[in-house]
Amino acid sequence: MGNIPFVLSLVLVVLSSNFEVNFSVDTEQSALLALKTYLTDDPQNLLATNWSTATSICKWIGVTCGSRHHRVTALNLSGMGLKGTIPPHLGNLSFLASLNISRNSFYGSLPIELSNLQRLKYIDFGQNNFSGEIPSWFGSFTKLGSLILNNNKFTGVIPSSLGNLSKLEELKLFNNSLNGHIPAAIGNLSSLIELSLQTNQLSGPIPLSIFNISSLEQIVLGSNKLSAGHFSSYMFDNLPQLQFLGLRESQLSGRIPTNLFKCKELQFLDLFGNLLEGSVPAEIGNLTLLNILEISNNSFKGRLPTLPPSLNWLIVSENELVGEIPSSICNLSLLKSLDLAYNDLSGTIPQCPGNLSSTLLHVDLEMNNFHGTIPDHFPEGCSLRTFSVNSNQLERLMPRSLLNRRDLKIVDLGNNKLNGIFPNWLANLELQVLILRSHRFYGEIDNFEATFSFSHLQIIDLSDNGFTGHLPRKLFQKLNAIKDGNQKKAEANYMRDDYFFNQKVDYLVKFSYSQSVSIITKGLERVFVKIWIFFTAIDFSNNRFSGLIPEELGELHSLILLNLSHNSLTGPIPSLLGNLSMLESLDLSSNKLQGRIPVLLKNLIFLAVLNLSDNDLSGPIPRGNQFDTFTSSSYNENLGLCGFPLTNNCSEDLAPPARVFDEDDDVKTTFNWKFAVITGYGCGLIFGLSMGYIVFTCGKPLFFIKIIQRGQEKCFQMANIRRKLYN
Repeated sequence: MGNIPFVLSLVLVVLSSNFEVNFSVDTEQSALLALKTYLTDDPQNLLATNWSTATSICKWIGVTCGSRHHRVTALNLSGMGLKGTIPPHLGNLSFLASLNISRNSFYGSLPIELSNLQRLKYIDFGQNNFSGEIPSWFGSFTKLGSLILNNNKFTGVIPSSLGNLSKLEELKLFNNSLNGHIPAAIGNLSSLIELSLQTNQLSGPIPLSIFNISSLEQIVLGSNKLSAGHFSSYMFDNLPQLQFLGLRESQLSGRIPTNLFKCKELQFLDLFGNLLEGSVPAEIGNLTLLNILEISNNSFKGRLPTLPPSLNWLIVSENELVGEIPSSICNLSLLKSLDLAYNDLSGTIPQCPGNLSSTLLHVDLEMNNFHGTIPDHFPEGCSLRTFSVNSNQLERLMPRSLLNRRDLKIVDLGNNKLNGIFPNWLANLELQVLILRSHRFYGEIDNFEATFSFSHLQIIDLSDNGFTGHLPRKLFQKLNAIKDGNQKKAEANYMRDDYFFNQKVDYLVKFSYSQSVSIITKGLERVFVKIWIFFTAIDFSNNRFSGLIPEELGELHSLILLNLSHNSLTGPIPSLLGNLSMLESLDLSSNKLQGRIPVLLKNLIFLAVLNLSDNDLSGPIPRGNQFDTFTSSSYNENLGLCGFPLTNNCSEDLAPPARVFDEDDDVKTTFNWKFAVITGYGCGLIFGLSMGYIVFTCGKPLFFIKIIQRGQEKCFQMANIRRKLYN
């Protein structure tokens, strides 16, 4: 009988234990089902069909349970396209050690109940739309090894409490809207391996305590508003494992300290857009693992030193480097991108591209003082995609070995001293951009029967040469990329190539090269820092073309810029130009054009720049839409023109019809269905590229700004009319 109490106690313990387990499982099931109900979109129906009470939660997709207690220890819903908010019930998963909901569309703030998850070792909320401040209670997760919050909409400061996470190895807060200073407490994270805070609004100095964390392999703090000041002479003494250093646009000044080159593991160095000076240290050649060197847009002087043969990307543009390209450049057999643009380099371009043929993708040597010839030793199978030597002193003929560059997309040879007839053989390449401005080319342009015949071409600039004869109808007929359109503006992107560099480097998940070209319009040279993939342009100005403007131009419905000025073109302006529904800049000035301005040009509702001056046009100037935004300078030296904005009025028999504003009639006659789709977006992109990506290299663009403002106002008015009509 004495054992009865013991047996009863044991039974009670077992029953209590089973009750607790069942209660906990029910609680966890409720927490997960709450998450399911908080979703507003489950595009693949993964949770809708799989998370069912008919099966154990341990068998649900994305759920991992422990083998002992069968409690939820990991939740991984990454990349499922889910949309919704996080329920507070998720804080009841008390055994949770790993929580990964990255690459979804979760939004809202993080509920404080998540602070109950004290067993968490791994948190990845990256690539969502979370907002609000980063909670300070993250600092209470003493077991946490990874905190990944990148690519969200977090605001406020980085909480100093994160400095309590002594086991933290990975802190990724990049691509948010964080402000304030980087907390000095970050220097307490003695186990930290990766620190990625780039692309926020952080300000102030960089805490030097960070550089005492000897375990660090990645320090990426660039693209903030930091004021880092001078490089410290002992900054890199305690970073033997450092592999990636990204301090772009951090107001660093002075010289690169020599102790940086103690970091023998360094693979990636990005110091773009700082205030650094002095020479590029010769010790950089000792970094035998260096893959990427990005030190452009500084004030480095002197000559380029011998560089490590491990380099994949060499970007040192926009400095003050002098001298010749060192012959050792030919030893960089792994090089993918060579960008030495906007320096003061001289001498000849090394004739060694054959050594780099299997890897070299991008060459940009523009705005230097190179002379001699363009390298002519590109073997079959060359991988080159972009080639720019604009604004040098190169001469003679274009090398036919360009034909071996079958992947070549962008050729910018403008502003040199090349001569000869138009290189028709380039039509055998699938070029997208061809710039041959300001050379000594001559003769007629004809014969386009090659395999591709420029069917992929989006930008062609042959201005400032000596071309003669009629404008090339056959060429215009072949421009399928401009006829059919390329990319929708709503999906705008840049002409670029992306290459995975290292899966671990979130700063450069894709290291990309974006080509820039310059286009002359209205007498100003504009530098497009990056080329939008929808941007299209034809510039044949300042030549000796004669004859009529071909009607084939009216079939290029995606054309944005057309410049035929300063030639000897005759006849009328074709009415078919009114079909160029995307056109934003039209320059036909300084020709011998006659007749009236076609009324159909009123259909060009995105037209922001018009220059018809110095011709022999006559009759009334059309009224309505963008024509009401142009000043008299658009029509100078056309003595037969009359009407607004000129001071001479038209006689009654020449006057344009009075403008009676009627929403339905006016809209129907000036819009077609295409405009209804693109008006709203186009207003925001008057003149092709947002002004943030345009640099005017001479003069002040007040003329353009006024036109753009007036054009936007009118365009938005038309958009409102169209919206009323269709609603």
